[in-house]
Amino acid sequence: MKKVLIMLTLVLGVSAFAQTKEGVGYGYKDDIKVAVEMDGDKIKDIKVLANQDTPKISEPAIEELTKKIIETQSVEVEDIAGATYTSEGFKEAVQDALSK
Repeated sequence: MKKVLIMLTLVLGVSAFAQTKEGVGYGYKDDIKVAVEMDGDKIKDIKVLANQDTPKISEPAIEELTKKIIETQSVEVEDIAGATYTSEGFKEAVQDALSK
């Protein structure tokens, strides 16, 4: 029983700091909507909720940007060549989420 209470306390303590924030930015064709998972003030993950840009171009760019943003903990990363509008819209969406 004691182990269960300790585990529950740890899980509740960790989840108290985790939160997800949503943001929107304008990509090449339309809004890009994201959910940014935070652990305290640290970016843990970024999920795309809506994206109308060309998948063949936007998906690899967003994947690369996600890695760079999480690695640097900043949206101040270089745009992906050939996907400038998608890059700018994605970073704008992440920044919008972080500002909330």
